[in-house]
Order: sequence, then structure tokens, then C-alpha cells
Amino acid sequence: MNLFGNEPRADAPPPGPTFFIPLVPPRVSRALIAVNLLAFAATFLYGLVEYRVWNGPTNLRVLIDLGMKSNWHIIQGQNWRLFTAMFLHIGPIHLISNLIGLFWLGPIIEGHFGHVRFAVIYLLGGLLGSIASYAFSPALSAGASGAVFALLGATIVYFYRYRENMGRQGKSMLQSAVAILVINLFLGFSVTNVDNWGHLGGLAGGAVVAIGLLPRYRPPSILSFGHQPLIREASIARNLAWTLLCALLFFAAFQTATLVGPPLR
Repeated sequence: MNLFGNEPRADAPPPGPTFFIPLVPPRVSRALIAVNLLAFAATFLYGLVEYRVWNGPTNLRVLIDLGMKSNWHIIQGQNWRLFTAMFLHIGPIHLISNLIGLFWLGPIIEGHFGHVRFAVIYLLGGLLGSIASYAFSPALSAGASGAVFALLGATIVYFYRYRENMGRQGKSMLQSAVAILVINLFLGFSVTNVDNWGHLGGLAGGAVVAIGLLPRYRPPSILSFGHQPLIREASIARNLAWTLLCALLFFAAFQTATLVGPPLR
């Protein structure tokens, strides 16, 4: 007598194959965390050496020298500030809050998209955040929040696209990402000194880039019973074309903002 149920029938068919998505380790995410920490240390050391101050991470002279977003300087041709501002942080609380977002979202997006596509989403999405801040906000700003919002946008796009394939866990992830977005936008518009345009630009940039870089899956060529990994289809040409298109669109947005004239203090 079987205490756990009926004996399986000898002629019953074996269970069919089930599939899972293999995730890549978050190497680029961890490297970006390290780069942000090193940049923070650099602001401290630069302030100490150049200005003999101990508050380098919150000192405007230090942050401007090292590349925070300043519309006046960008108009003068220092376009590189749109990139460097993504790695500077104004004080430890600002740094920690962004690194928490990168620590949580980075492995999710890198795991599902892969190393290269994750880096493209982070960098291009973050750049659009800087461009939106340049176009609509006169304030000095810095931080990885635009890039982190880009990861949030990519998370929403990915789990919305595959919401029917991932069951309850996928829908729960989508709901959590949307809830975090709503909470962060509410807090951003309720608190002063928050670069909301950078957040919105990063969110839009990450979503747009992710739409074209969404991975596509297929079952393995040889099926067997049990748990099997899905195959991520190779699409280098498609990914490269979409990346170049996004880069051109974002550059055109920057040029348009410059021609119209960004707001100045």
C-alpha cells in the first residue's frame, strides 16, 4: 500500500519536458558598483588634494571639476559631462540609495538580457536621463539614478512582454517593478532637490532600448524529459542596429535641446 497516493501505472507516459531561462552572472552589475564606489572615493581624494577640503563628495567645486551635469558647461562644448555625471554622487546617502537600486535591478536585467545588452541599456538609458535633465532642468545634478531608472524601465518591458510565460512569479515581478516606479516618482515630486527629469528620461531611455534588445527564446533542438534550458537566439545584427538607432535618436534629442536652448540658472 502506497501511503503517498496511488501507484503509478506502468503504462502511464513519462512527464513531458519543462523549460527554464538560464541566467548569466551579474559581472557587469558588480563592476558598475565598483566604478561608482571608486568615483566616490575620487571625489574625496580630489577635494583633499586640490582644495584641502574633507567634503569632496558634497563640494560643488569638486563635483563640477570632475564632471557633474552643468548646463552652462555643456553649452560651452563639455558634452562629456552627460556621461561622467552618471558616476558622481552628492554625498554618501545619494550613493547608497542608487547602489541599492543597481544591486537589486542589475542582476535581474543582466541575468535575462546578458552582459552586453545590459551594459547598453544602463549606459544609453542613463545618457537619455542626462539629456532630459539638460533639456528641461537648469539645476546642477549628478548620480546614477537616471541609469537605475533605465533598468527599472527595462524590467517593466521585459516582464510585461513575458508575463504570460512566467506564471505567477513573472506577474509578481512586474507588479513589484510598477509599484516601485510609482513610489519613486511620488517621492521624487514630493521632495526638493531631486532631478525628476533625469529619472523620467532614464526610465524612457531604458524602456525604449530594452524593447529592441528583448531576448528571444526557443526550445533546444533535442528535447528530453525533465528540466531543460531554453536557447537564447543569437541576434547580433538586430541588436547592433537597434543600439545604433537609439544612439542616433538620443544624439538628435541632445542637438535639439542645444538648438532650442537648455534652461540656465
